[in-house]
Amino acid sequence: MNILFIALAVLTEAFANPNSKEGISRNSILPSLPSNRSNTAQYGYCESGWIYFDETDACYKNFFPATFYDAESLCRNSEGHLTSIHSHTENSFVAALSKMGIRMSTNKQGIWIGLVRYGKDNWTWTDGTKVDFLAWGPGAPNDWEATECCVSMLPDVFEDKYGLDLWYQKWDDQYCAVSLRSFVCKKMALHHT
Repeated sequence: MNILFIALAVLTEAFANPNSKEGISRNSILPSLPSNRSNTAQYGYCESGWIYFDETDACYKNFFPATFYDAESLCRNSEGHLTSIHSHTENSFVAALSKMGIRMSTNKQGIWIGLVRYGKDNWTWTDGTKVDFLAWGPGAPNDWEATECCVSMLPDVFEDKYGLDLWYQKWDDQYCAVSLRSFVCKKMALHHT
């Protein structure tokens, strides 16, 4: 314990008297940046109304109701796409961004994400990125009546007829022409140089 007090006293003296004769100065006790670190690091940021997510270095924005293709069109007009999701963390982030905080009574209260199927099992993100993460709900995708080619997420608690909450932050295939309560666009962040 005495060593801690001595160290604290030396540090206090060094900061109080930067020209101390003991050979300790602020510069000699503060850690310096590694030599390979640039002082011009780039930090991501977003336009007003968009939310930055560090893990993806991307910006996200929640918009209100639209069909899948109308939503994708609006995202493209904003220089983005319906959101792709590549990890559990990103899935949770998108859900939190669009969560209303109420119990949902129907899966039509979900939100559009950018996953779409072309053909029988060819799932593709609208932004062209690799499909490397999936969060399907129980029994999904089921392509009900061979009409469900677009994907929604259920960001709020959804209790089925048995009172089970198996769909929280899970995905479901939907009919693309249905207008869901909202959708999330994603675009690359801007950077200071």
